[in-house]
Amino acid sequence: VISRVLQHKLLFIETADVVATTYALNLYRQACDSGQGAVFLSVARGKVAEGIDFDRHYGRCVVLFGVPFQYTLSRELRARLEFLRQHYDIKESEFLNFDAMRQASQCLG
Repeated sequence: VISRVLQHKLLFIETADVVATTYALNLYRQACDSGQGAVFLSVARGKVAEGIDFDRHYGRCVVLFGVPFQYTLSRELRARLEFLRQHYDIKESEFLNFDAMRQASQCLG
């Protein structure tokens, strides 16, 4: 599939390196501004998904693969889930599902 996309569009990918991702994002915008267009792949809960606005011709199509659940073994999340269960009687699965859907909405919107 990627090889077929590359026949028509440039492909840019978010990485863990902030400098490389910023550079890729600038090149993506240049490709869109020139009329060539491009594809930008990013990670839910990553730098691009959290803080960059893809308005107008920068975000004509958004595709979400999978559900962006949090890493459930983190101590901070475990403490938050315990607090919600004790004080508000919110089940772990309810919070994790709600949070994942909220995150998906944020990515898509």
